[in-house]
Amino acid sequence: MENGKKSNDYKGNNMIIEIGDTIQDERGRTGKIVNIGIATDKNDIGAELETSLNAKRYDTELDYTGAITFCNEEKQDTYWCYFIQMKKVIKEKGSQ
Repeated sequence: MENGKKSNDYKGNNMIIEIGDTIQDERGRTGKIVNIGIATDKNDIGAELETSLNAKRYDTELDYTGAITFCNEEKQDTYWCYFIQMKKVIKEKGSQ
């Protein structure tokens, strides 16, 4: 985070993501974040177990294991990716 702004590139730079941010993953898919899941078990890399935690905001510098779910409203598709597969934040929640 520089000058109070989020970094938008996960590769080499850490970023802060929030529910409602629009992101792009490594595969080029874009969508609005609807869930941020953090794993609490070393074997649960996708944060799918009942013991996983849901967050409203996450700083990737913490380097937790987990995944996000994001929706492309245009195509009406829902996707997910691991934190490490996030490429960038395209638009922060509330920005135009």
